[in-house]
Amino acid sequence: METDEEEELQYLCSGCLQPFPESQIHILPHFNEGVGRFVTTFRCEACWPQSLEDTRTRVAKAEGWDEILSVIDCLEGHNLMLLEFRRGDPFPVVRALLEGVIEKLGRGEIRLSPGPLRPRVELETSIAEIERNEKLAEAAYDAMYEASPASAKDCFDDARGFFAKAIGIAIRAGLADEAERLIARRDHIVSVYDSQFRRIW
Repeated sequence: METDEEEELQYLCSGCLQPFPESQIHILPHFNEGVGRFVTTFRCEACWPQSLEDTRTRVAKAEGWDEILSVIDCLEGHNLMLLEFRRGDPFPVVRALLEGVIEKLGRGEIRLSPGPLRPRVELETSIAEIERNEKLAEAAYDAMYEASPASAKDCFDDARGFFAKAIGIAIRAGLADEAERLIARRDHIVSVYDSQFRRIW
Protein backbone atom coordinates (compact mmCIF):
# COMPACT_ATOMS: atom_id res chain seq x y z
CA MET A 1 0.00 0.00 0.00
CA GLU A 2 1.35 3.43 -0.93
CA THR A 3 2.00 5.97 1.81
CA ASP A 4 0.68 9.54 1.70
CA GLU A 5 4.24 10.78 1.11
CA GLU A 6 4.58 8.53 -1.94
CA GLU A 7 1.41 10.05 -3.36
CA GLU A 8 2.59 13.63 -2.89
CA LEU A 9 3.86 15.68 -5.78
CA GLN A 10 7.62 16.17 -5.77
CA TYR A 11 9.09 19.68 -5.97
CA LEU A 12 12.67 20.59 -6.80
CA CYS A 13 14.30 22.79 -4.17
CA SER A 14 15.81 25.79 -5.94
CA GLY A 15 18.59 25.92 -3.35
CA CYS A 16 20.06 22.40 -3.24
CA LEU A 17 18.35 21.15 -6.44
CA GLN A 18 17.03 18.03 -4.69
CA PRO A 19 13.41 16.76 -4.98
CA PHE A 20 11.15 16.82 -1.92
CA PRO A 21 7.47 16.03 -1.32
CA GLU A 22 5.13 19.02 -1.17
CA SER A 23 4.75 18.75 2.63
CA GLN A 24 8.50 19.42 3.04
CA ILE A 25 8.67 22.37 0.68
CA HIS A 26 8.37 26.06 1.57
CA ILE A 27 7.12 28.43 -1.13
CA LEU A 28 8.65 31.88 -0.89
CA PRO A 29 9.27 35.05 -2.88
CA HIS A 30 12.98 35.20 -3.65
CA PHE A 31 14.96 37.75 -5.67
CA ASN A 32 16.37 36.35 -8.90
CA GLU A 33 19.37 38.38 -10.06
CA GLY A 34 19.08 37.10 -13.62
CA VAL A 35 15.58 38.43 -14.21
CA GLY A 36 15.94 41.40 -11.84
CA ARG A 37 12.79 40.71 -9.83
CA PHE A 38 11.30 38.54 -7.11
CA VAL A 39 10.01 35.18 -8.30
CA THR A 40 8.36 32.25 -6.56
CA THR A 41 10.92 29.77 -5.28
CA PHE A 42 10.61 26.33 -3.72
CA ARG A 43 12.95 25.61 -0.81
CA CYS A 44 13.44 22.56 1.39
CA GLU A 45 13.62 22.57 5.19
CA ALA A 46 17.39 23.12 5.10
CA CYS A 47 17.42 25.89 2.48
CA TRP A 48 14.36 27.98 3.23
CA PRO A 49 15.54 29.96 6.33
CA GLN A 50 18.43 31.64 4.48
CA SER A 51 16.26 32.29 1.43
CA LEU A 52 13.61 33.96 3.60
CA GLU A 53 16.27 36.03 5.38
CA ASP A 54 17.60 37.22 2.01
CA THR A 55 14.06 38.26 1.06
CA ARG A 56 13.50 40.00 4.39
CA THR A 57 16.71 42.00 4.01
CA ARG A 58 16.01 43.02 0.42
CA VAL A 59 12.43 44.11 1.13
CA ALA A 60 13.53 46.13 4.17
CA LYS A 61 16.08 48.00 2.02
CA ALA A 62 13.77 48.58 -0.96
CA GLU A 63 13.37 52.26 -1.78
CA GLY A 64 11.00 52.07 -4.75
CA TRP A 65 8.10 50.12 -6.16
CA ASP A 66 9.91 47.93 -8.73
CA GLU A 67 11.01 45.11 -6.45
CA ILE A 68 8.06 45.50 -4.08
CA LEU A 69 5.61 45.02 -6.94
CA SER A 70 7.28 41.74 -7.91
CA VAL A 71 6.93 40.49 -4.30
CA ILE A 72 3.24 41.38 -4.41
CA ASP A 73 2.93 39.59 -7.74
CA CYS A 74 4.43 36.43 -6.19
CA LEU A 75 2.06 36.55 -3.21
CA GLU A 76 -1.01 37.23 -5.31
CA GLY A 77 -0.02 34.32 -7.53
CA HIS A 78 -0.67 32.16 -4.46
CA ASN A 79 -3.97 33.89 -3.61
CA LEU A 80 -2.58 36.11 -0.87
CA MET A 81 -4.08 39.52 -1.68
CA LEU A 82 -2.87 42.75 -0.07
CA LEU A 83 -5.79 45.11 0.52
CA GLU A 84 -3.55 48.05 1.42
CA PHE A 85 -1.81 47.82 -1.95
CA ARG A 86 -5.08 47.37 -3.83
CA ARG A 87 -6.62 50.46 -2.27
CA GLY A 88 -3.58 52.59 -3.09
CA ASP A 89 -1.86 53.00 0.26
CA PRO A 90 1.58 54.71 0.06
CA PHE A 91 4.81 52.84 -0.45
CA PRO A 92 6.02 52.85 3.20
CA VAL A 93 2.73 51.31 4.35
CA VAL A 94 2.84 48.56 1.74
CA ARG A 95 6.50 47.78 2.41
CA ALA A 96 5.83 47.52 6.15
CA LEU A 97 2.92 45.19 5.42
CA LEU A 98 5.18 42.98 3.32
CA GLU A 99 7.75 42.88 6.12
CA GLY A 100 4.97 41.64 8.39
CA VAL A 101 3.99 38.96 5.87
CA ILE A 102 7.61 37.79 5.68
CA GLU A 103 7.76 37.55 9.49
CA LYS A 104 4.60 35.44 9.46
CA LEU A 105 6.10 33.18 6.78
CA GLY A 106 9.11 32.70 9.03
CA ARG A 107 6.93 31.79 12.03
CA GLY A 108 4.79 29.44 9.97
CA GLU A 109 1.65 31.53 10.51
CA ILE A 110 1.38 31.88 6.73
CA ARG A 111 2.28 29.06 4.39
CA LEU A 112 1.88 29.61 0.67
CA SER A 113 0.24 26.87 -1.32
CA PRO A 114 1.48 25.74 -4.73
CA GLY A 115 -2.04 26.11 -6.07
CA PRO A 116 -3.24 24.35 -9.20
CA LEU A 117 -0.60 23.24 -11.64
CA ARG A 118 -0.34 25.25 -14.85
CA PRO A 119 -2.26 23.39 -17.57
CA ARG A 120 0.16 21.36 -19.65
CA VAL A 121 -1.16 22.75 -22.92
CA GLU A 122 -0.72 26.33 -21.68
CA LEU A 123 2.86 25.64 -20.57
CA GLU A 124 3.69 23.89 -23.84
CA THR A 125 2.30 26.86 -25.77
CA SER A 126 4.53 29.24 -23.80
CA ILE A 127 7.59 27.06 -24.42
CA ALA A 128 6.81 26.90 -28.13
CA GLU A 129 6.49 30.70 -28.30
CA ILE A 130 9.78 31.11 -26.46
CA GLU A 131 11.51 28.78 -28.90
CA ARG A 132 9.98 30.55 -31.90
CA ASN A 133 11.10 33.98 -30.74
CA GLU A 134 14.55 32.71 -29.80
CA LYS A 135 15.02 31.23 -33.28
CA LEU A 136 13.97 34.53 -34.86
CA ALA A 137 16.38 36.38 -32.58
CA GLU A 138 19.27 34.08 -33.48
CA ALA A 139 18.46 34.39 -37.20
CA ALA A 140 18.53 38.18 -36.91
CA TYR A 141 21.84 37.96 -35.06
CA ASP A 142 23.33 35.78 -37.81
CA ALA A 143 22.04 38.20 -40.45
CA MET A 144 23.83 41.03 -38.66
CA TYR A 145 27.17 39.64 -39.85
CA GLU A 146 26.04 39.54 -43.47
CA ALA A 147 24.30 42.92 -43.49
CA SER A 148 25.63 46.23 -44.71
CA PRO A 149 26.68 48.70 -41.99
CA ALA A 150 23.41 50.56 -42.47
CA SER A 151 21.36 47.37 -42.01
CA ALA A 152 23.35 45.79 -39.18
CA LYS A 153 21.64 47.95 -36.57
CA ASP A 154 18.21 46.90 -37.85
CA CYS A 155 19.21 43.25 -37.50
CA PHE A 156 20.52 43.93 -33.99
CA ASP A 157 17.29 45.68 -33.00
CA ASP A 158 15.29 42.75 -34.36
CA ALA A 159 17.37 40.27 -32.38
CA ARG A 160 17.01 42.26 -29.19
CA GLY A 161 13.26 42.65 -29.74
CA PHE A 162 12.67 38.93 -30.26
CA PHE A 163 14.71 38.14 -27.16
CA ALA A 164 12.62 40.65 -25.20
CA LYS A 165 9.45 38.83 -26.28
CA ALA A 166 10.90 35.43 -25.36
CA ILE A 167 12.06 36.72 -21.95
CA GLY A 168 8.65 38.25 -21.24
CA ILE A 169 6.88 34.98 -22.06
CA ALA A 170 9.28 33.02 -19.85
CA ILE A 171 8.73 35.36 -16.89
CA ARG A 172 4.94 35.27 -17.25
CA ALA A 173 5.04 31.47 -17.48
CA GLY A 174 7.09 31.25 -14.29
CA LEU A 175 10.12 29.83 -16.11
CA ALA A 176 12.73 31.83 -14.20
CA ASP A 177 15.71 29.68 -15.22
CA GLU A 178 14.74 29.93 -18.87
CA ALA A 179 14.35 33.70 -18.58
CA GLU A 180 17.78 33.93 -16.97
CA ARG A 181 19.34 31.90 -19.81
CA LEU A 182 17.71 34.11 -22.45
CA ILE A 183 18.82 37.28 -20.67
CA ALA A 184 22.42 36.03 -20.61
CA ARG A 185 22.29 35.27 -24.33
CA ARG A 186 20.73 38.65 -25.14
CA ASP A 187 23.36 40.44 -23.07
CA HIS A 188 26.11 38.56 -24.91
CA ILE A 189 24.72 39.72 -28.27
CA VAL A 190 24.50 43.30 -27.02
CA SER A 191 28.15 43.05 -25.94
CA VAL A 192 29.17 41.73 -29.37
CA TYR A 193 27.31 44.50 -31.13
CA ASP A 194 28.82 47.18 -28.90
CA SER A 195 32.37 45.90 -29.44
CA GLN A 196 32.23 44.96 -33.13
CA PHE A 197 29.51 46.96 -34.84
CA ARG A 198 28.74 50.14 -32.95
CA ARG A 199 32.09 51.67 -33.87
CA ILE A 200 31.02 51.54 -37.54
CA TRP A 201 28.74 54.45 -36.78
